[in-house]
Amino acid sequence: MTDTKPTLFYDFVDPLSYLLVREIDVLVGEGSRAEDLLTWHPLELRPPPTPLVTLDDESLAERWTQARSLAGRLGVTFAPPELVPWTRKAHEFVCYAAEHDVSDEARRSLFDAYLLDGGDIGRVDVLVGIAVDLGLDRTEAKAVLDVDRHEADVATLRDEAEARAVTVTPTLAYGDQRLEGFHNRDGIGTLLGT
Repeated sequence: MTDTKPTLFYDFVDPLSYLLVREIDVLVGEGSRAEDLLTWHPLELRPPPTPLVTLDDESLAERWTQARSLAGRLGVTFAPPELVPWTRKAHEFVCYAAEHDVSDEARRSLFDAYLLDGGDIGRVDVLVGIAVDLGLDRTEAKAVLDVDRHEADVATLRDEAEARAVTVTPTLAYGDQRLEGFHNRDGIGTLLGT
């Protein structure tokens, strides 16, 4: 598959996805953001019924060690909650936000809520609070999330990622090339030809 724009496969509970987006923001320059350059593709790393884990789980330890080291150099202080939530509802929320042209703002808010503010973005009430902050209707947002309006959309997006053999976040794919994990501006620039 040939991409017309670079595709970023990400998950909101992945600190390396967040840091990669920050690097892309710097790379694209003043007045632009990663959203202007990328096709965003969610990939829930631990979908239900995968058991919930805490940050000290051995499957996450290396990732968080790397992320905290990078974050210190990039001036970011992570403060996630101890329990790592399922992110399907958060990805469903972005689908809903896209209907109202605020998906970019929703993604940023979700990353910040989980990684910087310690919010449980697996909870509908937390997502509804973010919806209200973005100017969306509280009742409609809650109803959409309660009835799983976009659950199938998120599952389809996961299937598409798996069909492209993407199993890790962040993955930045462009044409036949891809970068998996965190890469600095030089590596990203090489992939993007900037």
